[in-house]
Amino acid sequence: MKTKQRTLAVLLVLVLVLGGLLWFVSRSNAAEEAASSAAAEGSILLSSFAAGDVTSIRYAYGGETLTLNYDSGSWTLADDPDYHLDASACNTMVTALASLNAKRQLTAQPGEDYGLADPAVTVTVTAAGETNTFAFGTENPVTGDLYVQKAGDDAVYTVSGNKAACFELTKADLFGAFNPAGLTASALESVSITTGSGTLALNAVSEPAEAESDSSESAADSTTYQTVWRLADEPSADLDDSKVQSILSALAGYVTAQITDADPSAYGFAAPLATVRAASADGTVTLHYAENADGCWMMVAGDSSVYAVDLDTVQALLITAAALKAE
Repeated sequence: MKTKQRTLAVLLVLVLVLGGLLWFVSRSNAAEEAASSAAAEGSILLSSFAAGDVTSIRYAYGGETLTLNYDSGSWTLADDPDYHLDASACNTMVTALASLNAKRQLTAQPGEDYGLADPAVTVTVTAAGETNTFAFGTENPVTGDLYVQKAGDDAVYTVSGNKAACFELTKADLFGAFNPAGLTASALESVSITTGSGTLALNAVSEPAEAESDSSESAADSTTYQTVWRLADEPSADLDDSKVQSILSALAGYVTAQITDADPSAYGFAAPLATVRAASADGTVTLHYAENADGCWMMVAGDSSVYAVDLDTVQALLITAAALKAE
């Protein structure tokens, strides 16, 4: 009995020792990973602020200078406030600048400009009332780091090679895809499409779902309803559901670009391919679709912007009633 107790005691001690070693190794690995990550980013502080304190970011890249203003949780483009920005891209810029550390500090050598005489990217950030400007130069061919200089500081620094990537975006790159009409396919109640071949009118109606042959008697006592799309002038006709869904998806899809100062006639809206009136519980919106040599476009009534859509979107809307019927 005593031998068994001693054996159990020894095993318990071994378990405790091994558990302690495992905890120590885990803590050591975590500390090493944190140190490695910090070393990769650098330890020389160039910029530090709380993300919520930023008020503007101005950057020059690829011949464009863009100013992004931040207020009450929203981003706007200073010279085009109606332009729909990709908030995620703007927030990534804030993250890059909110904790910008350099790996090395260099003394600029005569004859060396480090790409800073004509920087690839120049960024000015204002946060918490303080404004700082950074010029990102060329890449060090050995380390892959970027040379950067802070306005008012003669020193040259190196930062991780990916620090400037989030600023290498044109105005077009900054567009945030969305549905300018605010439509969702499941919320639509009726759709009217007018084209050169006439008007196609569709209504969403609630109909009893077909009961399965092996349904129980209790299930037969209750009726299940489903939403079915029907032609307004021929409600008994069966429609090709995949083609109906293509219409709904086209109306609820995202646009891919925005032109806020466009002349609609230059984009084909003097003679639109289709005019759509889409109704939901929130009201009715009118959409116009057109094309020119550069592609397909959409306008929403009450919105002066022209939006880019793909060819498949327009083709889905140009279907006739005859083609929409199930074979």
